[in-house]
Amino acid sequence: MTKTPTFGRYAEIPYDEMTPEQREGYHSLLETRGRLPGPTKIYIENPKLAKVIGPMGAHMRKGYSLSEREREIVVCVITSHWCSAYPTSAHERAAKGTGLPAEKVEAILAGLTTSFEDQREQVVYEMAVCLT
Repeated sequence: MTKTPTFGRYAEIPYDEMTPEQREGYHSLLETRGRLPGPTKIYIENPKLAKVIGPMGAHMRKGYSLSEREREIVVCVITSHWCSAYPTSAHERAAKGTGLPAEKVEAILAGLTTSFEDQREQVVYEMAVCLT
């Protein structure tokens, strides 16, 4: 592993220095995600996890009953609660991109109570807040 961080505090493993198992995990993630943005590369450290996290993530993006707006409400509640800077930033853009009002998204990210006109979105929001 390189000693100099390549993404935040994490120093990613160059492909030519990966073990055969890490390369398998790397390719497994590429198959399900299509690309590996910065923080996703940390899964390569644990090849077994890399092989299962990709399909799980694909399921979370497509194999559920929530709308994209509802999903972004949940993700914003959770990532902001845990002060996860990278995913919070990424999902702030994604949430606004689904048409959620900017003031609602910003309230969620600030930890402020908000409400939604759509009853189902309101229930999803309240459940996410209760479960975090």
